[in-house]
Amino acid sequence: MKKILIIILLGLLIYSYSLFNGFVWDDEEQVVNNQVVHSISNLPQFFQGSTFNSGGTNSLAGLYYKPMMTIGFSLVYSIFGPQPFFFHLLSLSLHIGSSILIYLIFLQFFSNPIAFFTSLIFLVHPINVETVAYISSLQDAMFLFFGLISFYYLIKDKSSFLVGLFLLLALLSKETAIGFFFVIIMYLFLFKKEKKTLPYLLFSLFTYLFLRLAVAGIFFQKHGLSPISRMVFWERLISIPKIIFYYLKNFFYPVNLGISQHWAVRTLDFQNFWGPLFTVLIFFLILIFMSFPRTCLRKQGRESSFNLLYIFFLFWFVIGLGMHLQLVSLDMTVADRWFYFPMIGLLGMIGSLFDKSKIQMTKSKYIIIILVIITLSLRSFVRTLDWKNGLTLFSKDIKIVSGSFDLENNLGVELFRAGDYKNAKIHFKNSTKIAPFWWTNWNNLGAIYEREKNYQTAAEYYQKAIDNGQYYLAYENLAKILVLHGKDQEKTEEFLQTALRLLPENENLLLINTYFQEKNKK
Repeated sequence: MKKILIIILLGLLIYSYSLFNGFVWDDEEQVVNNQVVHSISNLPQFFQGSTFNSGGTNSLAGLYYKPMMTIGFSLVYSIFGPQPFFFHLLSLSLHIGSSILIYLIFLQFFSNPIAFFTSLIFLVHPINVETVAYISSLQDAMFLFFGLISFYYLIKDKSSFLVGLFLLLALLSKETAIGFFFVIIMYLFLFKKEKKTLPYLLFSLFTYLFLRLAVAGIFFQKHGLSPISRMVFWERLISIPKIIFYYLKNFFYPVNLGISQHWAVRTLDFQNFWGPLFTVLIFFLILIFMSFPRTCLRKQGRESSFNLLYIFFLFWFVIGLGMHLQLVSLDMTVADRWFYFPMIGLLGMIGSLFDKSKIQMTKSKYIIIILVIITLSLRSFVRTLDWKNGLTLFSKDIKIVSGSFDLENNLGVELFRAGDYKNAKIHFKNSTKIAPFWWTNWNNLGAIYEREKNYQTAAEYYQKAIDNGQYYLAYENLAKILVLHGKDQEKTEEFLQTALRLLPENENLLLINTYFQEKNKK
């Protein structure tokens, strides 16, 4: 109980500042501007899919099937309104809860000190700050929390029904929870003779697929904005070594963290391919070698030539990592929050090696471990400061992440809001050069030209945004220009009718159309 209290207090100490951060990145679209989450009375809609019209890249598919996240947002919004503090508190509570669950799970396999310190590393690691500080990453915090509860009930031989229920909740939080399905299957294969849980797991999986495919009608769609998502499968493969290297580097040396990474490896040079490939191969060869100790005793007391516990956590790590290697194209190349699940497998491997080696914990070893925890904690605290607001986050991360059309656009938005139109224009232009096929960047660049009273250029850019993605804001902005500054009434009326056929409930378009009709009557 004392160690659990330490986990809670340390988590609150490190992430306390993040509670006072605002809505950042996609938070405005997923919470503030999302009418679905503004009332818990919309509950039936949650399982039918949530429609997002976001300027960000995390909701590109149009339909976003993560009902548990939407329910979480709706509950907080219904009670506290659009106050970011309580949304941050929910994310932090889930992260601390997951850290406690990791401690309790590891306690079933390792000695108390090893279980405690490995769970602390998960709690304080800087690569997990994105999951905690980014409200829209609630899906990651939720699926891990529910998945860990499911796995904990399994290893404690609790109700198989509860194992299946919490796995279903994890899947309804984020589809990545399928990793827990495979992890549990592997655990049953290695350590359990009784397979009574298997039917409940299959029921959870089929229930999720039924709700998603049959009820909501949402299939697994491919994103088409990120450069790597526009590449065919064989082209994406050469990025895999650098992707793995990114996560390993930031686990062992979490200094240069950055959001919205949209790079892709296109040439087989040393820096981007051969160097990372060599490093990754050496790392995995070491991991495989470490799974072959001369003697290893399973927790149940049976001898084996393999360290089965180590192999289990290696499987966990590989499954978690494999889901984010662009074998199926994703909306970004890498993201810190995507290492949330595989990190547990890596920590489990570390814990099993230390536990089996029977290393005696001396005072000097405790001091080293405490220094590591303190160093990681300080880095995490500093990283939470970056998430204070959009301008702070984007301004800092753009110095680390280059070539990100999304980051360029988002920084432009924050500069525009701050009244720095000159620099906002520069970043909007950068975004359109990197991603001329997007829509939000052209709309925002059009807003700059409209402010400069260059209505013709603004209208051209709004039209590009419409042609690229039928962006609702571009329809509104172009309609306004045509009504107020256009000279061709017939063209304006035709555009308004087309826009209203596509967006019949858009209040701004309806107001603009009403104004246009009254203006013509005069």
